[in-house]
Amino acid sequence: MDNLVLSNIFYRKTRTLTTMAGVALGVVLVVLTVGIAHGFLHDQGRRNAAVTAEIVVGPAGTTFGLSLNPTLSMPLNLADKIRSIDGVKDVVPVGQYLSGHVIDGIDYESFTRVSDVRVVEGSPVVSGDEAMIDRVQQRQRKLKVGDQMQIFDRPFRVVGIYEPESLARIKVPLATMQQFLNRQLCSMLLVKVDAPSRQEEVAAQIKERFPDYGATLTRDLPILIGRGIPALQTFLRVVIGLSIAVSSLVILLTMYTTVAERTRQIGVLKSLGASKTWIAGQIEQEALLISGLGVLLGSLLAVAGKYAITRLTPVSVELEPMWLFYALALGLLAGALGSLYPALRAANQDPVTALAYE
Repeated sequence: MDNLVLSNIFYRKTRTLTTMAGVALGVVLVVLTVGIAHGFLHDQGRRNAAVTAEIVVGPAGTTFGLSLNPTLSMPLNLADKIRSIDGVKDVVPVGQYLSGHVIDGIDYESFTRVSDVRVVEGSPVVSGDEAMIDRVQQRQRKLKVGDQMQIFDRPFRVVGIYEPESLARIKVPLATMQQFLNRQLCSMLLVKVDAPSRQEEVAAQIKERFPDYGATLTRDLPILIGRGIPALQTFLRVVIGLSIAVSSLVILLTMYTTVAERTRQIGVLKSLGASKTWIAGQIEQEALLISGLGVLLGSLLAVAGKYAITRLTPVSVELEPMWLFYALALGLLAGALGSLYPALRAANQDPVTALAYE
């Protein structure tokens, strides 16, 4: 790197730091947004893995565990009809309701037949205003067995802590949820088959007999969750595009102003024999160096942001090294694009006019 580039950067320290901050903002925007999205998907996959039922039956057109407005909408007698299908071992209804956060309504004894959930502190929910929470919820809310928490706009007593994480983090008796909503319904049915090799066959029978409902294999849930939210992928692309645009505009503004301030200097360099390519290269090198420093700053801020988010909220953030590399590439691309016009403008300046510039 030429000494001229370094001297220009250190001569205008405030502008350099401001430009680095603009590039860093784009990096943080991409890395943390992607990290939160991937953390959400991994978190869903981990929590769904605790379900040992092979099939999930829910309203048609919904993605298990990701309903935008989970509520009770399926008749309970559907469970008895599905039990009559050859190959079905057990069917367990589960309710879900959104009240600031998703809450599961379960019958604990039957729920343990289709999941690995076990109470590790206290006792399971049985009836009335009782609640069970997982370790993450316990740590986040700083609760212990016997404490109270607000559910359905009234206090519920925490009677147990369960492991592992499974579906919603808060679980109440299904009967209590049905009473609150005044609906003797459920949100989904967890279906256990008598032989795992028959799960595709049983799922096909359920779809054929009950076309108004969807039957999803639990082993396919992680893939379906990732693919079943096209808006999420679109959102990530928009965020990446915006980050490149923001970083490019910051670099463009900085380098354009820099070229305007160095008009006379560029004229001197041209009069001494500097070529258009050399002058444009100096502008591009300066922009790329600032962009690289901005990416480094943004990566450090993203790591600090992950630590703060995971410590202060229950949100999971997955920072993948691949995306840090992508952020580096995007930052340098933004620097190169943003400085392109100022570099060409500097290279095409007339030396006589530049020397006369005041």
